[in-house]
Amino acid sequence: MDQANCQLCGTANAVSPWFIKENGGTTYPIVRCTICKSAFVWPRPDSLQISALYSAPVAQSNGKASGIYVPSAEADAKRLFQRFSTSIAQGLLLDIGAGEGLASAEAVRRGFKVRACEPRRDAAQRFAQRMGFDPDPTFFDSNYAQKNSSNFDVAILSHVLEHISDPDVFVQNIRTILKPGGSLIVAVPLFGSILTLLMGKKDFYITPPTHLNYFSLAGLTGLLNCNGFQVVASYTSPKVNMERYKSSLGPIRYAVNSGGYLVLKASEIFHRSVVLNVCAKRN
Repeated sequence: MDQANCQLCGTANAVSPWFIKENGGTTYPIVRCTICKSAFVWPRPDSLQISALYSAPVAQSNGKASGIYVPSAEADAKRLFQRFSTSIAQGLLLDIGAGEGLASAEAVRRGFKVRACEPRRDAAQRFAQRMGFDPDPTFFDSNYAQKNSSNFDVAILSHVLEHISDPDVFVQNIRTILKPGGSLIVAVPLFGSILTLLMGKKDFYITPPTHLNYFSLAGLTGLLNCNGFQVVASYTSPKVNMERYKSSLGPIRYAVNSGGYLVLKASEIFHRSVVLNVCAKRN
């Protein structure tokens, strides 16, 4: 791809340098699109560096991230299926990058048949313990897509797409595995959220090489539209669980954090909360 073209929405001659992010002694140039207002790392890290990231063990989720108590993945999955229930039909669902199987478990509770991809061995073991069957122990790639062409009614990507080096090809592969009219559910950090506006270049989701893509709604919509999908529903959600704050913070700290939580909740009204959730249909 020409650096002047947006890796996400596909607009030509729309990208300009933003800043250089340093992580672990390595520098990562980040560029922004003037049209969709997304950002991404360019040039990409080499394939060996990215592969090494996903061969490392995954820490078991404990509800904490940088000192912030976040909602459980069970709650996130439940909300996704509730909000998009009228847009997805029952059938066979593929959970891509399934992790410990929390989204898969919610899908089974709602009557879906489920398969999953999870290349990390430790996460796949926890998935099997939870679900009673093994996920496919492989990356979701073109070979996997061709072997499973038109097999699935629904695919879910929960906090996966921000990690992908070539999101264009990745979404094309998802279209391949879905039946015509099938549904894709995506959850990614929102670039342009209230946190982005407050933190700017210090936004804690800008973490290359782990996160390579920083999606606005326009950027994600453009990526999906360019690859044969139509967005049918979207919402944003906060990444804070005040019930956990109640049991862990004193009254003064709780009051301060409650104020922050109210700001995040209010940001949902303007579609500016922390996580962007989208449901799209395959054309």
